[in-house]
Amino acid sequence: MHPLGTVRQRLGLQILFDFSSITDAIGFCSDHGLAVLEINLGNIKFQRQLADSRERRRIRAAALRQRVALAIHAIDGPSFFIPSETVRAAGIRQLKQELDWARGIGARNVIMHLGFDMNFGLNGGARYTHEQFPRYYAAALQESLADLKAYAHGRARLCVENVGGFRYGLTPPILSRLLGGNLGLCLDVGHVNVQPPKQRAKEMAFFRKYRQSIFHSHVHDNSGLRDEHSALGRGRIDFLPFFRLLAKTDALVVFEVRPKESALESLRYFEKEIEPRL
Repeated sequence: MHPLGTVRQRLGLQILFDFSSITDAIGFCSDHGLAVLEINLGNIKFQRQLADSRERRRIRAAALRQRVALAIHAIDGPSFFIPSETVRAAGIRQLKQELDWARGIGARNVIMHLGFDMNFGLNGGARYTHEQFPRYYAAALQESLADLKAYAHGRARLCVENVGGFRYGLTPPILSRLLGGNLGLCLDVGHVNVQPPKQRAKEMAFFRKYRQSIFHSHVHDNSGLRDEHSALGRGRIDFLPFFRLLAKTDALVVFEVRPKESALESLRYFEKEIEPRL
């Protein structure tokens, strides 16, 4: 058995619109046998609760009392592929604040996106700015992630998710140099499945190579055409290979499905179709 328990003991759900209170969501997890709660900061009310020191203490106490591990999904939108040091610096400040909140509530992971680059039309085709100025953006990404990794020490594990800039050609070499300590990966299974076969194989080869840096995972189903965030079993994903990989990590495994009833449906699917084969 893994030191943090079996995959079943590391399963949880992400909350976004179903709850107004983080402590209520912790109770929901406890009542339904889910060991992890990921708080998506797309909900403005969650941001306000985490900004209040008294609320942070209440959330931390509730999670400890009910034995629910916590994680935070950083605000979407900030990008490391913006041609402005001022704008990037604002995004880094926001992430540092979220790392502070994570420490305050005892959250184990903070999941982040690297953001997107602008794709400009060019004589019937298109070009990204990071393709035009690769040295500039590689240096910016390296510096930003190194800064955040240092800041994360003693606060939470920062987990880079496979979306957006994660897939730009300059990113994997930088991650390869920086992964370890408090900087790791979030393997989003649904995001892998919507990629073309060659990209899918390349992405999974990276995750297998850096398996010990997979600190977090998002699990949801789709048909392979778009990112649907469906309950497990409603799409076409063969989840067993992914769960076998995750079983060799200490990753928190979160059903990123909505509404909350879909997480319970996914849990039942896991217990019936996946867990007996792990």
